[in-house]
Order: sequence, then C-alpha cells, then structure tokens
Amino acid sequence: MPAWGELTGGLRPEEIGKVVRHLRELSGVAPEAEKTPPRWLAADGALGQRLFAASCSGCHGPKGEGGEGPALNNKMLLANATDSFLVETIARGRRGTPMPAFAEPSAAYPNYSRGELEAIAMYIRSWAGSKR
Repeated sequence: MPAWGELTGGLRPEEIGKVVRHLRELSGVAPEAEKTPPRWLAADGALGQRLFAASCSGCHGPKGEGGEGPALNNKMLLANATDSFLVETIARGRRGTPMPAFAEPSAAYPNYSRGELEAIAMYIRSWAGSKR
C-alpha cells in the first residue's frame, strides 16, 4: 500500500482524519478510548520467544523479518503500535488474512492464555531495542 501522507504528496493530516472518521462511521462501531498507557507489558520475554518460535515464526520469520505474514521486526510498527494493539492482534487474529486468533480454541492452532499472549508481545517488543 503506498504512503498517503502529506510528505509524499498525498493527504494532509486533516484529510487523513476525515477518511478515518468516515471508515469508523461505516463500521458502526465507535472507537473506545485507550485506558492503558502505550507501553505496559511486563511479561516473560523468554517464554514469548519460545512461543513465537513454535507458533509465529513460520509466517512472520524466525526473527520477525516477514514471510507469508508481515514483518514484525519493523521499526515503524514497533514505534507506533501500543502494547495493547500487539496483544489484542495476537489474541483476535486479523480478519481477512491467514492470521489466526490465538485466544480462541482451535484444532489447528494452540490456544494461549492472556499471560502467554503478553509474553509473545513482549518478545516482539524486544526487537525495538532499548527504546521502550
């Protein structure tokens, strides 16, 4: 998908805001205000590394470099995604993509506890380096 920001000759911030508002109206779901700080994870990154290797690396690459699934070891993603976004995406999956919901029972994929989901997100977050 091409960039549409003002610096690339695309949309200005107020125009981006209008597009976002329109898409939210179409969804019929009002966004909830974020109640947690952007960075709150305090999980076991070593456990997350093991779970990532077992369940995520096949699509996202052993070091999050991408493959069938998008790269997660991405500076922009890691700088902008909140911890809640990472955990909820792993928990719920991504509709319209092969990304499964790891918080839901499945015969094809493991079902992870909230602590395990947070550990995976913590491991992904570790790729951002010391800029936590």
